[in-house]
Amino acid sequence: MKMNAGIWIGIIGGIVGLLVAVIAVITTAGSIGIYIGLGMLVLFGGMFYLFYRLFFKPMINASRLQKTGITGKAKILEVKDTGVTINNNPQVKLVLEIKNSFGQKYTTQCRVLVSRLNPSVYRPGMELPVLIDPKNELNVVPDLRGGTRSTGTVAQPDTAILQADLEQMQKDNESISLSGRPARAIIKKYTWLGANVNGNNPYVELELEVLPDNAPSFSGKAKGVIAETSVSKYQPGCTVYVKYDLYDNSKVVIDHS
Repeated sequence: MKMNAGIWIGIIGGIVGLLVAVIAVITTAGSIGIYIGLGMLVLFGGMFYLFYRLFFKPMINASRLQKTGITGKAKILEVKDTGVTINNNPQVKLVLEIKNSFGQKYTTQCRVLVSRLNPSVYRPGMELPVLIDPKNELNVVPDLRGGTRSTGTVAQPDTAILQADLEQMQKDNESISLSGRPARAIIKKYTWLGANVNGNNPYVELELEVLPDNAPSFSGKAKGVIAETSVSKYQPGCTVYVKYDLYDNSKVVIDHS
């Protein structure tokens, strides 16, 4: 389901209508109107927030990931009824075993609406394409961009690609770390590359604004494996220390020393 203009108009119209009603009550009912207005605001505001959390937020998230998500495969482990029905269509919670683009597996959950005419469209054991949030691997949605569900066998994990990429990255990083010039850098973008290494340590690419001493700043990119406990320190806006090749500014590495 997509968030079209009509839905946004409905959301904004509902908020405006609630505010107008509250203001009208406060201005016409005297001193008691303040309490009535606040009660209306709490009651209807709470109902709107609950509706947003259950309905609109998943739609916004799904729409975003259809554009920015990393492709992966999922096997449905469980299908659970959430007890929520929207326009007579039930919402279900899927417990998924995710297989990312490097063949690594982990478990997560997502909520989806299903048609009341076909409530068993998702079944345990079924495999389906999904989109994974580059910033949060646990945030996944079914891939609605034309991918087809399948009950066949998923391709074997291609760990060789990941291993080769990591080995090349390590060689490049070691070379720059030994001879590179240190500098501060501001993280502009954090992108998870679809794999975790040695547990839940994400393999990421960082887009950086490098700030050398006594030299103009420049943009660069660095790949690396970030400790799971340090992910919050590598988000956009954070300052990190790097080393860069003096003769080729496109070669930048995170300085973990």
